[in-house]
Amino acid sequence: MPSYEELHQRMHLWHRCHACGSAPINGLRFDCQTCPVGPDNSLCEACYKRYLAGMVKHPAVGTTGEYGSLVTHQFEVFDGEPSDSYLPWLAGDVPAVRMPAFPDRSVVRPEFRCGPESYFGPYAFAVSIRDECIVLTALHAMDEIITKFGINCSADGQEYTGGRLQEIITEVRLYDIFAKRWMFAELEARASMLHLPMARIRVPEPYSDLDIAAFRVKPCTALCPLRLAAFPPQRGEPVWLAVNAQSETGRRALEAVVVEITERSLIFRFKGAEIPRRTSGAPLLDRFGNVVGINVGGGKMKGFVFGHANHVANIRCHLNDVGLVE
Repeated sequence: MPSYEELHQRMHLWHRCHACGSAPINGLRFDCQTCPVGPDNSLCEACYKRYLAGMVKHPAVGTTGEYGSLVTHQFEVFDGEPSDSYLPWLAGDVPAVRMPAFPDRSVVRPEFRCGPESYFGPYAFAVSIRDECIVLTALHAMDEIITKFGINCSADGQEYTGGRLQEIITEVRLYDIFAKRWMFAELEARASMLHLPMARIRVPEPYSDLDIAAFRVKPCTALCPLRLAAFPPQRGEPVWLAVNAQSETGRRALEAVVVEITERSLIFRFKGAEIPRRTSGAPLLDRFGNVVGINVGGGKMKGFVFGHANHVANIRCHLNDVGLVE
């Protein structure tokens, strides 16, 4: 059992404190289990003590958890990982390879309709599976809906099969995220949620293999779907996160390099030091423009920015469960 001093030398790479902005969080981390999954539900130990003393606001003003500010928020405490376990991820440069081309109307912003209510997710993207158009995103991109309707999609939710969420989300509308005014660039397509029985949220990061949601789109002519890569990338290979970063970088995708690949995770390190927030659900592309993963989370360490994704082998496993095989 690590000592108190040892715990305070550990790091939470994938989390930041929403009160003081510390990233990564060092020492103990206090995670709100009441708020929707996202970057605004973690507090460092010092800010958690200030929260208990009434000196820190939680949920943070303007966040998706604010609607539940009148309820009692329950926190769970986590210890981190030894910081030297991340040092191998700092080695190696991002390969100098030209950014792959990918079509307009392939990366979108989803609007989830629950009857008369509407919730926007960060990112989603279209892929072609046996002449069908399927839109993919991260399941936690819908956590505001999941939390509001009291659905237990977490790893310990043994009874969850995906059916309840499929009933609640009555329609998904899609918008061209690369349009100058994306809210006025709705695409002529509607999507219905697919039943992925093994999809889950609130799995310890960076294990991303269960964080996925899929939707069948009709008509598919409004979208230009991407293709799934045959295999996950290997360590040292270049990848690109396809997000609307044109205002910050002038580019449609952000360069990165794979620093670790396992059965359950794909870790990559960005070339730049500042990466746009709220990029969950965006596609991670290889040098040929094929999808190798769904972006799930990110973190900072020693001036570097990292991301982790649900890689393509796991995506295929989920789609195989609903009969969508290539």
